[in-house]
Amino acid sequence: MTALVLVPLLGLTKEERLILWTGVLLGVLVIGAVFIARLDRWRKRQMEGADDPDPVMSFRELYERGELSKEEYDRVLRRVAERAGARPKPVTTPPAASPQEPAAGPPATEEPPTPPPG
Repeated sequence: MTALVLVPLLGLTKEERLILWTGVLLGVLVIGAVFIARLDRWRKRQMEGADDPDPVMSFRELYERGELSKEEYDRVLRRVAERAGARPKPVTTPPAASPQEPAAGPPATEEPPTPPPG
């Protein structure tokens, strides 16, 4: 309120007062913009450490280093998919070959069949 009283006492013309208040308004806007930019930068810096952009990536690295088994890794993938609201892929485990069963395919020592005489 005292600033409003001082302006007429300074003997400024109408145009000079307009320029003065325009400068004050621009100053307040610049200070506000700087404050908002710094606040936004601070918020982004705080959020950087809080959320991993790809939560599956760290588990994938653990799996590749051998710190997680295939079953544990699949369980983590299903849980992340459930939390994200996506439908997880069905778990397909290939049938384990028992030691009694021979490996698929012909034995390596077998000779190729000979064509019948003709």
